[in-house]
Amino acid sequence: MLSEYETRLADLLGSRLGAPFDGRVFVPPGPSATNEPALLAGLVDAVPIPESFGSRRPEIVPGADDPRRVVRMRTTARVEVRASTAGGREETTTGLDALLYLLDAPDLRDASAFTAPGDPGFALSRQVPTGVQIAPDAGLPAVLVEAEGWFWPPNVSGVTGRPIRQAHVRMAQLPVALEPWPPPLDAGGPAVDLRVTVGAVGTMRLDGGTPAGVAFGALTLRVVDAGGRPGAGTLTGGAGGIGGTDGNLVVPLEAGAASFTYTPPAEPARDVLVVSLDRPDTGDGVAIGTEIARFDLVVA
Repeated sequence: MLSEYETRLADLLGSRLGAPFDGRVFVPPGPSATNEPALLAGLVDAVPIPESFGSRRPEIVPGADDPRRVVRMRTTARVEVRASTAGGREETTTGLDALLYLLDAPDLRDASAFTAPGDPGFALSRQVPTGVQIAPDAGLPAVLVEAEGWFWPPNVSGVTGRPIRQAHVRMAQLPVALEPWPPPLDAGGPAVDLRVTVGAVGTMRLDGGTPAGVAFGALTLRVVDAGGRPGAGTLTGGAGGIGGTDGNLVVPLEAGAASFTYTPPAEPARDVLVVSLDRPDTGDGVAIGTEIARFDLVVA
């Protein structure tokens, strides 16, 4: 990852600089001979960048068709100018001038110059010179370069997962009604048969072929109080306890209607009937789908 970036940076600079530094850019430590000038391009710092909105999703990267897990990083490279034995300060200053001007080129600042065939192991969003060290306390005069981007091991398999073979698309259209309305509910009174009707419903099964219509399924019903806590009355009919959540009732939807029974509490109360699409329990403990309606159940 990082070594690929160092090598590519050195190659770019070496191919674009004029004499005496053309073809004389290396990754540290570079050649041992000092009778010719050289530039040494190497990373000195790399810091992971926090994920945007906490996302750590795999990304489609250059040179690969499958998603790759990437490390988002901000790096600092140091490009040192090593003058020849006879060159002296004038050669060093010439090298700093040429290097700083080149690194400020538009295609290096937006990192588009790094585009190359194959899997590079990195993709930069920007690269900018951030400073020049003319007489550092230690080391050689240098230009500092900051870059941001994605880094990953090149030429490895991408992130794979179970392919999606089939999707169910369910639709419920308004109006949603409760019958009879208003329901006759008396404290301590008998249970009342109720029915939720949905204006139009449908489900499609998508598997890559022609969409197929399938049965809609069911609604999930529950009663709560004004604070979202379990209501005072009880529901019966259908299958209860979906997803391990007490108080939920799953009622099949037949001909656009789901029938059930509400038993009022012994004391006056105001319950709320919450109507949702049901969803198969996938193991996450949440089996209630999208809420589509609410009705006030006033027990007099």
